[in-house]
Amino acid sequence: MTKRRARGQSLVEFAIAFPFLMLLIGAIVQFGVIFWGQNTLTQIARDTGRWASTQNGCDSTSVNVLATAKSIAASSSLIGPSSGWTSPANVVATWGGDAGGPVPSPCPPASNQQVAFVTITIHHQVPIFFPWIPGDGNLTTVAQFRMEPHP
Repeated sequence: MTKRRARGQSLVEFAIAFPFLMLLIGAIVQFGVIFWGQNTLTQIARDTGRWASTQNGCDSTSVNVLATAKSIAASSSLIGPSSGWTSPANVVATWGGDAGGPVPSPCPPASNQQVAFVTITIHHQVPIFFPWIPGDGNLTTVAQFRMEPHP
């Protein structure tokens, strides 16, 4: 009986296994990008909500709460295109009372005599590297905090 030569066998096995390994590594990287984007977006909403929950009502000496909330969000680092993600459609701050109804003015309540909440909603799109990944990369997060204005 003659011994068969196995020259090139490992190269063929590598050629068969390599595409599957690359797909697996690509899926892991894409999941990491989406996961990191969602965690960062949630942290931005929480930081913005914590700051907005301590603001007083609008008067001539107060800062523009919504503009400052957007600047807090804009100063954070998110993966993906950074231009325009802090537009009015992507960062929304709303104030509501006990029933969740909106406060009649775009300003936070001036006192802590009634229960009110601030809700921060942020949208962002992370890049999708592979066309076979489901979804379009749109992420949304919501953070809600009870208003605690200074007395």
